Amino acid sequence: MRWAEINIITTEEAADLAANIMIEEGCGGVAITGPHIRAAESPDVIHSNNIPGQTRLTGYIPVGDELEGKLDAIAVRFRGLAETDVDIGRGEIAIKLVEDKDWASAWRSFFKPVRIGKVLICPSWEKPNAEPSDLVVRIDPGMAFGTGNHPTTKLCLAAIQKHLRKGDKVLDVGTGSGILAIAAAKLGAKHITATEIEQMAVEAAYRNFRRNRVDHKISLHHTDSPLGLADDIDFAVANITADPIIKMRDAFRESIRCDGLLVISGIVTERANEVAEKISEVGFKQVEAATDDDWVVVIFRREA
Repeated sequence: MRWAEINIITTEEAADLAANIMIEEGCGGVAITGPHIRAAESPDVIHSNNIPGQTRLTGYIPVGDELEGKLDAIAVRFRGLAETDVDIGRGEIAIKLVEDKDWASAWRSFFKPVRIGKVLICPSWEKPNAEPSDLVVRIDPGMAFGTGNHPTTKLCLAAIQKHLRKGDKVLDVGTGSGILAIAAAKLGAKHITATEIEQMAVEAAYRNFRRNRVDHKISLHHTDSPLGLADDIDFAVANITADPIIKMRDAFRESIRCDGLLVISGIVTERANEVAEKISEVGFKQVEAATDDDWVVVIFRREA
């Protein structure tokens, strides 16, 4: 398979907003490099960036019939940030085609173990330096991009460790490489219903469920909505983006039992209030929120 590699040169101020645009338009993840290196959805690919005061964003979209439309949408939305008084700096966008093997050699050199609470996420090809009390999640993300380094993944893992109870029925919407579902299984969830829209992520998640020996606890569905897949859910998590979360709000209401919890993330702080209001309109009450960089996680309880 071939991929379109998208590189955007912008300011640190605009980086998170631009990364969110890239993810919403089809990039499974975005690597950010600049004065302060961090990742907007796993640091899967790192490029040297020698441009003073500027930040580089790198993301990938599979080559296909919809590629041109997605690339146009990224360019229009990114340059539109300047009209909202966001300084986008040079605002350069460059596209090139790459093969799977070129991608693999780049991100494998950077993906290292990451610890969130007592959960240790480790590449499948490395031996973890784990403590006896650690819950080790072995991951080979493939092209699914999820490595646990993104702020929203960390926020969701913290929420799971804080609020998930042994024996809970769990819903994981947009499972990606399967990190959250695996962590929930190892933390004592009775059963997890996991959904994912991208076929390659479904394949990566299935392999990771088997790799961690939790596949017997997880039902994996290739779909864009959890509606009708599970009911009486005790704990649901959706680490995707704002618009799909809003579209799924009725599905969340139908799936989650009264007094059950819904954890949403993948949302930039600028849209947090909008999303929270939409979720509250269908019978959920916000009980907690946390931020990391420009990303937010919000926890709701279903009231009626």
